[in-house]
Amino acid sequence: MGDNATGRIVVQPADLRASAGIAKGLGEELGAPVQNAVTTSETVSGQLVGWSVAGGLAQLGSGWSKPLGDLRQRLADTAANLDANATAHEHKDRAIAGAWAVVPQGGK
Repeated sequence: MGDNATGRIVVQPADLRASAGIAKGLGEELGAPVQNAVTTSETVSGQLVGWSVAGGLAQLGSGWSKPLGDLRQRLADTAANLDANATAHEHKDRAIAGAWAVVPQGGK
């Protein structure tokens, strides 16, 4: 993204889209393990009714469910924002190229 020789920042829409894909993939990959962990802790908690660890297991599942869900949503939002940013840069580049295309060439 950066050009150290000139100090300029160069934004490549393809790089933004690649980063969006990574963020989206991470969020999707978290889905099954998170759900399995929450479901397992709730199931085991129900099976251990009367044991001192049952309440702790239930809290573990319910306690981590929201923060991990929020993390997945932040990854999805980040992916969407990176895609939108890439699209905006592509539109800007086309608009600038179009503006140069209508500038008359030569003298007078």
